[in-house]
Amino acid sequence: PRVRWLGCVDYEPTWRAMQRFTDARDGDTADELWLLEHRPVFTLGMNADPAHVLSAGAIPVVPVDRGGQVTYHGPG
Repeated sequence: PRVRWLGCVDYEPTWRAMQRFTDARDGDTADELWLLEHRPVFTLGMNADPAHVLSAGAIPVVPVDRGGQVTYHGPG
């Protein structure tokens, strides 16, 4: 597989890029492993209650198409 180091990036545009990559794949597309860190973000899974984000402050809150609840992502 191809390995990409993306550095420290914003969550949402990188997530969208991963979706586009996946959607464009065919049987000849090589696997890729994307290594990166996220700047701070809260994700809201499909089962999440937005009320569970108690104090996001300036941290973005991004609804995602995955299961789960509220997850904090950050560098490190």
